[in-house]
Amino acid sequence: MSVRPTPNVAIYGSGPAGLMAATQIVLDQATSVNVTLFEKRPALGRKLLIAGSSGLNISHAAELDAFATHYEGFNFDFWEYALQQFSPNDWITFVESLGLETFLGTSSRYFVKEMKASGLLKAWTQFLAQKGVHFKTQHEWQGFEELKNFNAAGLFLGGGSWEETPPTWPTRFQSAGVQIEPFRSANVGFEVAWSPAFLDEAEGKPLKSIVLYTKNGKKAGELVVTRYGLEGTPIYFLGEKGLVHLDLKPALTADELKAKARIPKENLSPLRRIKKTLGLGEAAMALLFHHSTSEEKQSLDRMIEKIKRFPLELIAPRPLQ
Repeated sequence: MSVRPTPNVAIYGSGPAGLMAATQIVLDQATSVNVTLFEKRPALGRKLLIAGSSGLNISHAAELDAFATHYEGFNFDFWEYALQQFSPNDWITFVESLGLETFLGTSSRYFVKEMKASGLLKAWTQFLAQKGVHFKTQHEWQGFEELKNFNAAGLFLGGGSWEETPPTWPTRFQSAGVQIEPFRSANVGFEVAWSPAFLDEAEGKPLKSIVLYTKNGKKAGELVVTRYGLEGTPIYFLGEKGLVHLDLKPALTADELKAKARIPKENLSPLRRIKKTLGLGEAAMALLFHHSTSEEKQSLDRMIEKIKRFPLELIAPRPLQ
């Protein structure tokens, strides 16, 4: 009886996607497979180390149907199905099986307790090595001809944001007749044409407990004013070039805000009433003062309307670099 040779599988790229692909192969006990993981750099997992340099967020507590909507530009039905096959809870269980502790933060994000990526990367690669995965560093994928010695291969070659120079693999794909979607920024801040006077007061300060409205939907959270525009989760999820709106006080309706602002009996200007009664932060007050007309500032009703629907023009996403 002839013995079938053990299949050889190549994984190119040691970022989280490549490591997960290798993990899924070795966790499938039905078939014996030789797995070689290639990395062009001298060490593994650079993207994971960069992403986890200031607190390693590893997942989110959203329900699966909501979780699936976070994959911009991809088919919802596919991601819903994929997450049912390997859920965020399955991922958390795997991380903990490596000997790491996790916790759920107040932002509904999961973190590893040590708040660094180095421990996860070390435990993960040790697990794969124990399962027989071979690592070959300083080996960059040279094209499809290189794959002829393997039964299957996975290419997890990375995007443009992690490279000192543009990656070369898209050219190799195009030379082989594979269509490539151009790289574009995602999960980034957006540029806004702030007035210099506004930045003098608000740069680096948060716009807390706001709701961002764009043509992609709405998202509650916190934004931070920067010299070039805005950073923060709502922008990362829904940022889109063009006109967007902020609700600076989403917990109250416009009528409730007007009633509250009119409680003081003093002869106060609309902005002083708002500052005294509505509890807006420094950045929100600066936004109202420096980006409203003189006519708007003279009307309490118009300023309340602006609090509920503050218009902003997002000029462009931050560049890949």
